[in-house]
Amino acid sequence: MLTKSEKQIMDLLWSVNRPLSCSEIVELSGDKTWKDSYVHSLIKSLMKKDVVEIQAFELISRSYARKFSPKLTKEAFYLREYLEEDPDNNTMLKLFKAYAEAARDAQEMKDIEAVIKKWKKSHTE
Repeated sequence: MLTKSEKQIMDLLWSVNRPLSCSEIVELSGDKTWKDSYVHSLIKSLMKKDVVEIQAFELISRSYARKFSPKLTKEAFYLREYLEEDPDNNTMLKLFKAYAEAARDAQEMKDIEAVIKKWKKSHTE
């Protein structure tokens, strides 16, 4: 489970779709009054939770800054969180059924069927 501040950083990383340094996170955080040291602590925590990784190093002035990116897509992260919350063996099936029942139109169901067909093809060969 993420803290409110950790979630805000993850939302930022997911939205910009490129690796960011702690300084860039501070700059892009808008009305937040986060300091670099606080963002470093949050990033360290996110790395322990295995949701953020070091993607690159960039030379800034005379030192290198680490750039971070999400290890998971937003959807994969929330699926993982949901599955960890309810480790019942049928959780994935229940989730899939609920999603299928909530489908908005026939095209969405066709897209789901295409994903299933692709999965079957790659797992039966």
